This record gives sequence, C-alpha cells and structure tokens, in this order.
Amino acid sequence: MKEIQNSLSIKRIVIWFLLMLGPFFYFIVQRNSVSFRDRLDVFTFMLEGILPLIFVLLATLVYVGSFSQEIKNRFLVYTRMRIPLRKMLLIKFIANSLTTFGVFFVFTFGYFLFSFYIVQPLGLIHFEPEAYKLTETTVIQDSYTRHTFTQLLQYGSLTYGFLYSCWVGFNAAVYAMIGFFLVIIIRNQFWALSIPSLMYILGSFVMGLDNSLMRFRFPDAIFPYSYMQLPIWTAFIPLLFLLIICTILAFFVNKNLERIDTLL
Repeated sequence: MKEIQNSLSIKRIVIWFLLMLGPFFYFIVQRNSVSFRDRLDVFTFMLEGILPLIFVLLATLVYVGSFSQEIKNRFLVYTRMRIPLRKMLLIKFIANSLTTFGVFFVFTFGYFLFSFYIVQPLGLIHFEPEAYKLTETTVIQDSYTRHTFTQLLQYGSLTYGFLYSCWVGFNAAVYAMIGFFLVIIIRNQFWALSIPSLMYILGSFVMGLDNSLMRFRFPDAIFPYSYMQLPIWTAFIPLLFLLIICTILAFFVNKNLERIDTLL
C-alpha cells in the first residue's frame, strides 16, 4: 500500500531503530549487576522498566503523530480533492494500524530472538538459576508459571515469542486507532494525542486502588512482569474495553463525517 510506503521513510525508520536500541543499551550496561536465571529473565528485563510507562505514547507517535500534523497543516484539504474523505480516512486508518502493529511486533520479536537465541552463544550472560534456588531442570518448569503468557512456553519458545509479539503489536495498534480517531474529532492536537496515554496511566492507577480490578490494569495486560501469573483470558478484558472505545469513536466519526469534513 502506497500510504504505508510513504510512512516508512528512511528518517522514520532510523528514528524507530534508535528508539528500539534503548533497552539493548540498558541491558549491556546492567547485565553484570543482575542475576538472570534463564533466557526469559533477559527478555523480560529488557521490556520492563520505562517501556510500559511510555508504551502508549510511542504507539500513538508511530503514525498518528505525522497524521495529526497533516490535519494541523491542512494538508488533507488538498488530498481529499483527489479522493473521497471516507475512503481517504479508511486508507490512513489501515496504514496506521498495520504500521504500528508492524513496528511493535518487530521490536518485541527482535528482542525475543536476541534474548533466547543470541545472548547465550555470544557469552553475554552467565545464567544463575541457583541464585533463585533452582536447577537447570526446575528453572524450565518455573518459567511456565512465572508471568502471564509464559504458559505458552510449554508449546515451544518460538510459539511464545511469536504470539506474545503479536499481542504487543496488536495492543499498540489499538491504542493508535484510538489516537487516530481522537485527532480527527478534537481540534487541539496535543490533547488528542495525550488522551490515550492519560487513559492508560490514570486508568491503571484507579484500578490499582481496587484489589478486584488490579489484575486488569492496562500495563499488566501487555507487560505482565510485576504481577503474579494470571490466566491469559484476563489480559483480554482491558483489550475488549479499548476495542469498545475504539468502536464508539469510529461510529462517531462516521456519523459526523460531513461536519468533520469542514474542519479538516
């Protein structure tokens, strides 16, 4: 698709690549001061920390950031002279979803491959399961019950890595969808881009105040490393809530397309 190709400029690819290297550099600096029991520990170490805090911000900036500039600079006025507004928004919506999914899938799966298949052969880490009172045998069983989604390790590490990377990518795409509709609806582009992150952070804080809701916090549904292992279905509850919001926003945009056409 031409729209996706346009979003994959050399400049953007370089920026995304440099951002992706952040967890790698942090791992290189900290690897000798941390005891890793196995490859899964390396993988989760690089994905926890600051990433869960800025996840939604990054997801909305992959494509929606440039799309908001098109709206702000009235670039869409010239584009929709050649193509109906509904079709143009659909093309950009698909490009936004696929691009964001692709970026976060590559990011997550790349770190999975590095952690599971590259770190040990390069001798970057000496695993210490004994520090956790585990052996080389029991650490495998321990990994199956360590975090939500690691249940999938029983079906092979590649199965876990692929499906979990898809999960991260899909969640990133859903947040980007919400941001996409908000920049169309709200005139203030700064607030439109900020709302998904505020919903993600403040919503998680509110749910953390109630023990019955704590297991459904937004960050834990994507990066479940700070909470006990839960059934995989629990991670789908926050996602379902986000999809409902996304559907409502899409319905609103579709019903108010004529009014929106005068604003874009």
